[in-house]
Amino acid sequence: MSALDGQTRGVVSRVVALDVPAAARAATLAERLGLEFIAADAVQADPSAAALEVSSAGLAIRSAGAVRVTAATAKLASALLPGRDLLARALLTGQPGGPPGVVDATAGLGADGFHLAALGHRVVMIEREPLLAVLLEDALSRALAGELGATAAAAAGRVTLVEGDARDYLASMQASTAIVYLDPMFPSKSGRGLTGKGMNTLRLEQQRDPAAAQAEDATLLAAARAHASRRVVVKRPLRGEPLGKLAPSGSLRGRTVRYDLYAPLAANNVSSSGASAPDGSTTR
Repeated sequence: MSALDGQTRGVVSRVVALDVPAAARAATLAERLGLEFIAADAVQADPSAAALEVSSAGLAIRSAGAVRVTAATAKLASALLPGRDLLARALLTGQPGGPPGVVDATAGLGADGFHLAALGHRVVMIEREPLLAVLLEDALSRALAGELGATAAAAAGRVTLVEGDARDYLASMQASTAIVYLDPMFPSKSGRGLTGKGMNTLRLEQQRDPAAAQAEDATLLAAARAHASRRVVVKRPLRGEPLGKLAPSGSLRGRTVRYDLYAPLAANNVSSSGASAPDGSTTR
């Protein structure tokens, strides 16, 4: 498994076993992630340091500010009526033939990917940050074991988790997926860093150079459009600029966020200035 990259090393530096039964698993994860292992009965030199906490109840990341963050396991049982769910509308959940397959290329803590699985989609969740990947892996394992209930177990059975860069994964796949979903971290209003998806408390990503960030966003969007067969959906702040500054074919707008819609590169694309969305769905 891949070790932590330079963006995360030094932010979370240790794996802490919170109880004796979790010690063996914590030690294995510490070796996998290249972090220091702290046993349950050890005296920590700096108990306030950010850490991956391992217990019999699962995994959590504790930030230096003592905020504990876990994977969004509740979303595995959070199915709603598609007509009342903007994400479901964007992902074509209620269309004839059943919910289409989805690649969630920026899985994060799993909130949207797990919710889509609960709605009936088969979801490939991709997460390049190893710490977040192990949180997702733990959540899915516990759900499949029945610890989170029958509904969550069924939803977890529709999820495939991939650790790695979504651009590499999408380029390596020979068969397309109906929809690729992107939820990159939103830029903060202060311009001092990145927020969103609950990860602002973890500071897992350092502030990126704006030009480099825009180039990376553009290549991710291009890879998604090259892979999707029906549409690409990008979650953005309601008044934020489009990802990579590329105008979408249409958008679905909520109170605080919007979902920008892009046609696949291989398909006949509608005008970027038009109001109609891919697949002929209406926007508002």
